[in-house]
Formats: sequence, structure tokens, C-alpha cells
Amino acid sequence: MNLELSDDQRMLKDSIERLVTERYPFDKRHGHAAGARGFSDAVWGEMVELGLTMLPFSEHVGGLGLGGVETMIVGEAIGRGLLLEPYLSSIVLAGTAIAEGTAPEIAAAQLEGIMGGQTIAALADRAEVTATPNGDSVRLDGAASLVLGGDHADVFVVTSNDDAWIVPADAPGLSRRGFSLHGGGGAADLTLSGVQVSNEARVTASAVTRAIEAGIAFLAAEAAGAMRAALDVTVEYLKTRVQFGKAIGTNQALQHRAAEMLVEVEQATSAAIYGALLANEDDPAERARGTAAIKAVIGKTGRFVAQYAVQLHGGIGVSEEHVVSHYFRRLTAIGMLLGGTDEQIKRLAKMGGFTSATPHLAAA
Repeated sequence: MNLELSDDQRMLKDSIERLVTERYPFDKRHGHAAGARGFSDAVWGEMVELGLTMLPFSEHVGGLGLGGVETMIVGEAIGRGLLLEPYLSSIVLAGTAIAEGTAPEIAAAQLEGIMGGQTIAALADRAEVTATPNGDSVRLDGAASLVLGGDHADVFVVTSNDDAWIVPADAPGLSRRGFSLHGGGGAADLTLSGVQVSNEARVTASAVTRAIEAGIAFLAAEAAGAMRAALDVTVEYLKTRVQFGKAIGTNQALQHRAAEMLVEVEQATSAAIYGALLANEDDPAERARGTAAIKAVIGKTGRFVAQYAVQLHGGIGVSEEHVVSHYFRRLTAIGMLLGGTDEQIKRLAKMGGFTSATPHLAAA
């Protein structure tokens, strides 16, 4: 599947790719990860200045009102550069939930700091939390696990037995345990005991669903970018690694394996494009089937490309000093985030399969 970018979209692509190239060479990534918040505040600030944090949000809440294609462009560049900045957790997941699930004036107030980069938000969707009405407020009790970006978040969107709630990180009764993730970045486990929030902090359950769907589409774009970069590095290695007097890339078996990797990369790119186009889909059933299929494809293709990128490099491919090992880690993590391949296939089966919602594809 191909997608013809507009002039503005090509300018956006050039800008984010230039930022990644100039500010995120692999040899600087370790330094960014060692920062106080696990990413580069300077790079995050530049992403804000470029308007990247405003892309997905409507003009009614202070955003730029752009669509899924623009967000896909950002995701691909982040995947290629292995960026650690909390774009997925703060902008795509938590930001979308707030933008879609609260009144415009509340969304605008909350998103001002998030889009400005001063506030880091996180979505706690893996939560077992009970919300008990208490007059003009709600009491939250329970726990949430694996909250992406939660280790340094300033505000959380916490799902409960009915809807979700905006909870400041310093709210009395809220505690967290932060930890690092295998593929880069951080997360946290939360415990809530008698946390009081206003009724105005409510976020609708449907908005959380939209946020997770947007997150899957973004992960598809990030994975496609990471896969293509891993393939490029691998092909270059096959061309330059000399063994027994000739480049190992002259071996036909290795050429075939690289060609198979390219097929998987193109399939992942098509999935990412489909995810971008789903942003404009109004039918919830179509979005649910589409995002489940996308995530299943990304899990399969990412695993194939990551594993063979390592294998074609040999021992150096698993070393901390080589970028391929980091693509492997990130693609492995992406395969599990927001539901792994097996989980998504089961979701599709319960919904009657993918083509039942897309008769035009079945007919083709």
C-alpha cells in the first residue's frame, strides 16, 4: 500500500527526520536514557517547538487539528531513531483520552501543559480501580500496572469500573513504583488508596478506547520505521562484512533472507498506513477490527525482521554497543504493548474476523 504525501506532509517528514538525524545519533542515545527523566529534555523541547505535540488535537482545544497521516509520519521517524521521548504515552494515549473524553474547556486546560511539554501525562489502562461517588467528587481505590511513561508522569488518566479519571501524580493516596522497560523508556505500577478527584475529572470509557486505538496505530508506524532502519543497517552490513575474501552479501541464501525481510517491512508499512487512515473511521466495529488486525500484523512482522537482523549480524547483533540489538528490543516490546499478537487474533475471532467488517477486501 502506497500513500502520496502532500507538500505540507513532506515538509513535516523532512523536519522530524532532520531532528532525528541531527539530535539522536545512536551514540547519544545512551546519554539521553541516563537523563533525570529517562529522555532528553532538550529534544522534547525541540519537538514541542516544531509543533509535533499539537498535531493530533483539534483546534478547539489548542491543537493543530491534523490527522492520522501526520501522526504516522512522526511515529515512523521516532521508530527509526529509537527516540525515548514520551510521545506515545503522553500525547497519543493520555492526550487523546483527555481530548476525546472531557468537556472542551477542561480538555483545553489539561492539554495546554501537555502540548507545551511541561506536563507529562500517562494512561493507566491496565487498572483494577473502583470509583465510589462521594458528592461532587469520586473516591478511587485499587491498582494499575505497566503504566507507560508513568515513572515520570505529572498526571494520570486512570481507568475504573465505569469511566476513567484525571488524577494528578501528587494526589494524596496515590503512590507509584517506577521501572525501566526492555525496549527503552519507563513505566510504573500505581496504587490508589482513597484518592479523591472531582466529578469534572471524568474521562469517558469510549475516549479511552479511541486512545488505545490511536496508540496501536502509532505503534504500527513506529514499528515500521524501526523495521526499515534495521533492514537498512543489515543490508549495509551484508555489503561490507568480508569473510573468506568476499562480502557475505554475495551468499544467495543471505540475499533471500534480506529479501524476505523487505517483504515483511513493506507489509508493516501497509499496516501503518491503514492505521493512519482508520483515524477518520466513524464505525467503532471497523476501528476495533482494523486495529486488532494491525497489531497482529505488526507483532508478526516485527518479530521476523528483528530476529533476522540479529542473526544476519551474528554475535555483534546482540551486543549493547550495536544499534541492531536495540531495534530488536524495541520491536519485541512493541509486539507486546497494548495487546500481543495472540491476544489480537483472539479479539478478531470474537468479532467474526477481519473481512466480515471489510467486505470490499473480501471481494478483492
